[in-house]
Amino acid sequence: MNIGDLVKITRGSIGVPKGTLGLIVNTRITLTNAVGASYFIHEVSLCGIEKRQGGNRQYLERDLEPVR
Repeated sequence: MNIGDLVKITRGSIGVPKGTLGLIVNTRITLTNAVGASYFIHEVSLCGIEKRQGGNRQYLERDLEPVR
């Protein structure tokens, strides 16, 4: 997944229901953990979620599904 991709949230959370659409606005990779794994963290601007409720949210790649 890249910046500018439209994605669907596959894991619901407080204030963000499962299936919400959003746009990836930033991506970063974590430092390597003790097991040697690192993860992509995507900052997503959510559609229909007020800025006062957090605006952009961060999600792991496994919690996002690209919309084609």
